[in-house]
Amino acid sequence: MHKLFPVTLLSLQLVGLPSMSLAQVKPACISPYGGDDRAIPLSDPQLAKSQQGKEMAEIAIAFLKAGQPERAAQVNEQMRSRFKLAPKDLSTLVMIQSLIAGDQAAATAHVPKLNLTGFGDIDAIFLAARTLPVQDQADWILNVVDQLPIKNGKLLWWIVLAELYPNQPITLKIAAKIRSVLTQDDQLSEWVNLAVVYRQAGDFQAARSLLESLTDQARSEPRNLSNRLRMIQEFARIGQRDRARAELMNLNIETGSNSLSVNPDLTHHLSLAYAAIGDLTTVADLIQKLPVQADPDSFSFHRQDSTRSAIARQFAEQKNVQQSQRFLLSIKDAKLQQETAQRIIQRFLQTEQWASAAAISSLAEPKLQAMVAYKAALANQSALSDRVISTMRGNNGDLIRLLQTTSALNQVGYQTKAHTLLQEALSLATQQNIQPLLPTIAVQFAEAGDFEQANQLLDRQLRSFEQRSQKPKFPAFEPLLPISPTPPDESALWRFFEYVRLSASSFQPEKPTPPVTAIPVQPSIAGTTAINLGSFATFYSRARNFTKADQLIQKIPDQYCTFKASIIQFAVLEAIAANQPEVAQSLLAKLSRSAQHQDFVRANLIAIAHLYLTQNQSAKAIPLLEQSLNLLHT
Repeated sequence: MHKLFPVTLLSLQLVGLPSMSLAQVKPACISPYGGDDRAIPLSDPQLAKSQQGKEMAEIAIAFLKAGQPERAAQVNEQMRSRFKLAPKDLSTLVMIQSLIAGDQAAATAHVPKLNLTGFGDIDAIFLAARTLPVQDQADWILNVVDQLPIKNGKLLWWIVLAELYPNQPITLKIAAKIRSVLTQDDQLSEWVNLAVVYRQAGDFQAARSLLESLTDQARSEPRNLSNRLRMIQEFARIGQRDRARAELMNLNIETGSNSLSVNPDLTHHLSLAYAAIGDLTTVADLIQKLPVQADPDSFSFHRQDSTRSAIARQFAEQKNVQQSQRFLLSIKDAKLQQETAQRIIQRFLQTEQWASAAAISSLAEPKLQAMVAYKAALANQSALSDRVISTMRGNNGDLIRLLQTTSALNQVGYQTKAHTLLQEALSLATQQNIQPLLPTIAVQFAEAGDFEQANQLLDRQLRSFEQRSQKPKFPAFEPLLPISPTPPDESALWRFFEYVRLSASSFQPEKPTPPVTAIPVQPSIAGTTAINLGSFATFYSRARNFTKADQLIQKIPDQYCTFKASIIQFAVLEAIAANQPEVAQSLLAKLSRSAQHQDFVRANLIAIAHLYLTQNQSAKAIPLLEQSLNLLHT
């Protein structure tokens, strides 16, 4: 969900509207906000190359879905030549395409042919595997990791998978694989990692036996104090607190009671060890010995708050909610506190600990709070769900908090609850005569699936706006355009082409793009009218009334061409999100074919083609794919 401009009459801040790859705007283009309409600088050419590679790969995937593997192979050959792909990289790309195209059998058959480096290529495969059914993901990724040479991070990836999929049959498989490759020549840390995996698999007996067998080796390596501390933690985490306490006492005797707390890294691990055995008094003393801020010169990143965060997460894993919450609340860095809360809540949700998640949900951002409420409701914990929502919305008369809550509920899929609360919000807005919030409420009704109610509210508000005898001097509304930069693409294809780009011998770091700043000037009456028209066009687009949105777009004067193009682009994206390819294609045709719009047009021709394919309309999809390829070659 994009962040939206605040919809209020009092909000007169002027911001530069991003225009989705619009570059080199013609001089005749002016901004409805007043002053020159500045173009967004072109993106770095190397990043643009990754984007073009991603689009060509998407076209190949579409041809696979359309039953034209030969054409897909031709596109892949063009990519191999254009981006100088090594055979091993092309092989990886073909497998990723098969996964995304839904051909799991073809992807699986391709696994033995892989020649992986263990870095960006396997990251991309990992992301692509997330498109598989949940029950198939872990085993499939494990099969890929098995293709890695040991020296290329196979052990590390096994450990990552064990952490991602704890207490599952696959975790025991991973433990067996790690045990089969470890030898006496391997470092103690690798063996301790295996003990961790045994614990994650739920095999506490195997973990205990291994830890006990490692004790003599650990004592014989006086410089390996961090591993001894990890072993103490593991003893405690498998229920062997007395053994952990004894080992910790021995370590203190051997090294001196205060020597362990001199180094920040050792102090951090020592704090976790004492927390694991329940000695919180000593933990508090140790944390005070850590720096408030990390000292880069000491090559240590541990500080007081990072240790509190680690202890809070450790207690959460041990299902000690009270102590987890205690250390979570003690974190002074607000950002780290929220990040820690989110990690703990996500773990609680994965293990269906609804009450535990609810207990700390107020420390998380609204979307995650809403997810806790939704998951609790699905688990028939309605009272718990309502309690979380009550905390989110605050006082009954706080309309802004209420709308923030409904927006978050819509984002996580809890539309039924959002709809109920939106009825309350509409009543409050009507009683308090807060007209500028009505379009926001209408948009949220649309997001909750009630398009009829949304359009009724928008029609009423638009009539009121059109009937005003005096033209407004300032915009009454703001369009639903993003005011923050587009988040980085985390798709499998983007990650793959970034890996290829970054590993190329010709790679050069991209130059930072200077920020575009808006000059705050007062819009003209004509500009204000254009902004209001654009705003309603975006509202109606979200309400899936594209006919009305198009009518309003056509009323925006062409002198505001950059602004008008951004409204058209928004409508195109909404039509795609609404699975209406014909509408999206029609709106896309209204954008000029100038170079400044080419990136957007090309990317969305591909997206529309994929929509047609999901509707079994290959005849409509294929011409769009060929058109996109032509644009990529111009």
